[in-house]
Amino acid sequence: MPKHLISVRDLSKEDIDLLRHLSKRFRGGERETLEGDVALFFLESSTRTRLSFEKACRLLGLRTYYAGRGESSIEKGESLRDTIKTLQALGFRALVLRVPFVLFPYEGYKGEEISLINAGDGTHQHPTQGLIDLFTAIEVFGSLENLKVLYIGDILHSRVFRSGAYLFGLYGAKVGVCGPKTLIPSDLSPFGVEQVFDSVDEAIEWADLCIWLRLQEERFTESYIPSKESYFLQFGLTKERYKRLKGYFMHPGPVNLYVDVDAEVVYLDKSLVLKQVEMGLYVRMAVLYWALKDG
Repeated sequence: MPKHLISVRDLSKEDIDLLRHLSKRFRGGERETLEGDVALFFLESSTRTRLSFEKACRLLGLRTYYAGRGESSIEKGESLRDTIKTLQALGFRALVLRVPFVLFPYEGYKGEEISLINAGDGTHQHPTQGLIDLFTAIEVFGSLENLKVLYIGDILHSRVFRSGAYLFGLYGAKVGVCGPKTLIPSDLSPFGVEQVFDSVDEAIEWADLCIWLRLQEERFTESYIPSKESYFLQFGLTKERYKRLKGYFMHPGPVNLYVDVDAEVVYLDKSLVLKQVEMGLYVRMAVLYWALKDG
C-alpha cells in the first residue's frame, strides 16, 4: 500500500526522524534510485516547491509530468477524486499536488493506489515546508527543547504555520504568534500556541527564531489591513528590527519586499532563507523516497 503525506499530523516522530535521516543522506551526496512516473499537479503558482519537487524526482530517477493552472480537466468541472483515478489508471506512482482548496476531510484519499503528496492545499497544510523549517532549525540550533519560535504576519491564512507549529511543538519548542488581530485565528488551541503578541517589537525580544509569513492577499475575502505600507511599519522586518533579532529569521517565500521584509536584510547573516531553499530539495527527495521505496 503506498504512503501518503497530506498532513504533518499523520507523521509519527519516528517517521519525521527517518525523513530527517534520509534528507541528511541525500544532502551528503548519497543517491538512491526509484522507478516510475510522478505527476506534478500545480493549480497554484510556485517556484521553490514546484522546481525542488521536480529536481528531487529526477535525482531519484523518477520521470515527471507537469500540469499547471488551466491545463487539467478540473477547469471543466472534473472532481479531484476523478483526476486521481485517471492518473492512477495511467500508471502514475505518485501525485504531487498544490491546490487552492482544502483537502479535508482527507481520509478517503488514503485508500488510493497512487501516493498523494500535498505540496500545499488552500489554508490547510504544507507538510514539506513544515519539515524544511523544522530540519533547518535543528541544524542551526541543535536541540529545539524550549526554543522560542515566533510566526509573524498572516497567521489566519498560513498553511506553513499550521504545519510548522505542530512540528516545532512535537520537538519541544515554544510557539508564539504576532500579527494584526484581523489575521490571527480566534482559536489557536489546536496549534499549541503559547504566546500571542500585538507588538512585533515585544515579540522579537521573546523569540529565538522568527518566521515571517507572506500576506496572502489572493485569499483575502475582506480588507484585513489598512495598507501594505502601514503593515510593514507595524509588523515587517525592518533594518532596525533586524539588528535587534536575538537569533535568526526564516521566510518560506516568496518574500514580498517592504511588506514582509526589507530588501536589504533578506540574505544577511541572520537570514536562513536560502538555507531553507537548499534544504527543500533534500527534504522532498526524502519524502518521495519514503513514500515510494516499498511501493
